[in-house]
Amino acid sequence: MKIGVLGGAFSPVHKGHLFLAKYVKEHCGLDKVIMIPTGRHPFKEGVLKLIDSEHRINMLEIATRDEEGIEVSDIEVKSPEVSYTYVTLCKLKKIYGNDCEISFITGTDELLSLERWYAADKLLKEFSFIVGIRPQYEMEKVADRVEFLSRDFGANINIVNLPAPDVSSTEVRKIMYAGEDLKAFVPGPVIEYITDNKLYIE
Repeated sequence: MKIGVLGGAFSPVHKGHLFLAKYVKEHCGLDKVIMIPTGRHPFKEGVLKLIDSEHRINMLEIATRDEEGIEVSDIEVKSPEVSYTYVTLCKLKKIYGNDCEISFITGTDELLSLERWYAADKLLKEFSFIVGIRPQYEMEKVADRVEFLSRDFGANINIVNLPAPDVSSTEVRKIMYAGEDLKAFVPGPVIEYITDNKLYIE
């Protein structure tokens, strides 16, 4: 079984997240993609203010309920420990067995710092990476990073060119706080959930 893992705050989940999960699943021949909202973030502890994990899980489940092969996991939010990617992927390996191939889905910004992540030596050797590249990104810089990580860490990195423009949760929150229409960025049922639960009100 080939499994893709897409992590993030998902505060809130938006159409860009869903597009990435579906596009990578199709183009990389994955059996499923597991979306995992972060619990305690190692790099943003005390900086990134997240809404309650229950709401983030609920919004993800609402957004993915009709998406075949897209699942949601609370493996990080239910853990009191800091959420390190290597630890999470090892837990998933125990759940699905050694025969499964697990790939972590990430973006170009993360690609530039992978060697500084927790247990980077083990992470890059034991698990594959799928990196989504936006059209405006410098491909030469990406190629140099892939060559470096492959040569020095034995990393297996699959580059996927993404056709859609990027949208971030930060931008979505700004739109919400400005009272503007979210329909172009967030699934309708998720917007309803946000409204009903009075989330993201400053």
